[in-house]
Amino acid sequence: MSRPFRWILAVIATLLLIVSLCAIFINGKPLFDSSNKMSWVGFTIAFCILMVLLCYLNIKVGIAYTIMILLLLLIAWTQFRHTSEKNQNQTGSEQQLDENGNLILDHPYDDLISLQWGTFNHVDMDLMLVKQSDNTVINYNNVKHSIDNLNSVWLDYDYKMQEDIARKEIISILGMEKETFSVIVMKYNEEELKNDAVLMLSLSNGNTKKYTLPAERFNDKTNGIHVCNVIMQNNEIVEVMEDLDSNEIYQ
Repeated sequence: MSRPFRWILAVIATLLLIVSLCAIFINGKPLFDSSNKMSWVGFTIAFCILMVLLCYLNIKVGIAYTIMILLLLLIAWTQFRHTSEKNQNQTGSEQQLDENGNLILDHPYDDLISLQWGTFNHVDMDLMLVKQSDNTVINYNNVKHSIDNLNSVWLDYDYKMQEDIARKEIISILGMEKETFSVIVMKYNEEELKNDAVLMLSLSNGNTKKYTLPAERFNDKTNGIHVCNVIMQNNEIVEVMEDLDSNEIYQ
């Protein structure tokens, strides 16, 4: 193997290594999510090529490559911490119930919006609200939005998967009588949703609404649904049922 060819191979492997790790980092999904599978394959191939080349190149070059690989692994560690921070942001690992089976929340509220999506699955569904007046998003990254003591919104429970009991993701609303909220359900990871998702709205005036959202609507390129709008001034629920990509939520 000629020296120029070895260097060309080293450059290609280095670029593949960088691209693979950047794809994992930019993705924003959990480190070992199925959507990162091809990126990890590319990383492994590039890493093996570089290690083989170290047998042919001199020690100084080997040291330089080792430092470079350690820096790239630091990027992977940053992604791991990003995922861990998302896990730490999740609130209420266990839902508390009273003797009548009603949820116990440790704060006052007027309205509840909940989401369930079956049992025994690793699908990470997310319930979120968008306040239409200023496009504030209430979700796993922003679990509480408060104007004052009488006007607040909380994401009380957020779950990455469902086990033997169908846990509810819950958003509660206190006050906010002048606001209108968009209610959005999206699938965060690439796992296939096999059970229909169930969205339930219970408003303070007794108005309730149940939506059964077909699983197949979350398994194509549009991974979210703008289900409805809630007009807080008169406790009105206006159905929308519009498919959307998660990137559209923040535009």
